[in-house]
Amino acid sequence: MPRDPATRARLAVPTDEPFLRDLHKSARAADFAAAGLPPATLDMLLEQQYCAQTLGYVAQFPDARSLIILHRDEPVGRVMLTAGERRWHLIDIALLPSSRGQGIGSAIIEAIARAATEADARELTLSVLFSNAARRLYARLGFAETGGDVHVAMTKRLDA
Repeated sequence: MPRDPATRARLAVPTDEPFLRDLHKSARAADFAAAGLPPATLDMLLEQQYCAQTLGYVAQFPDARSLIILHRDEPVGRVMLTAGERRWHLIDIALLPSSRGQGIGSAIIEAIARAATEADARELTLSVLFSNAARRLYARLGFAETGGDVHVAMTKRLDA
C-alpha cells in the first residue's frame, strides 16, 4: 500500500481485538490527563468509550473496512474507511503515540488516496475534531475544510 516497504496495511481480523483496544486507550488517554482521574477510573472510561465507538462504527458504517497499520511487521495503528464508487471516507485513523511523527500516517493516507484514485473515486473525505492537531497534517496532505464546528469536515479532491 504505502511506497515505504516498511509500512503496510492488512485487513483486521478478530485476533486483533486486544491490539485495537490498547491502541484506543493509548491514543485517547492524553485527552483525559488534565482530569487527574485515578488509573482504574480512566481505564474504565476508556473501555466504555472503546465499546461505544466500536458499536457506533458498526451501526453507522456497516460496510467499513478496518485495516491494521504495520511498520516493520509490528502493528502500530488502525485505519477504518468506506470505499464508495465516487467517494472514499476515512472514518478513523489512529497510531500508537510512539509511532507518530515518523511519516507513517502520511504514508498510509497518501496510499489510500492513490488507491481511491485508481478506483476512479473523485474525493477522499474525513471528519476531525476542531481541536485535533491532525487537522494540520490533513491540510498538508491536500484536504480542505468544507464545514462543521466541533467536528470539521475535510475533503481531498482526487485527480481521475
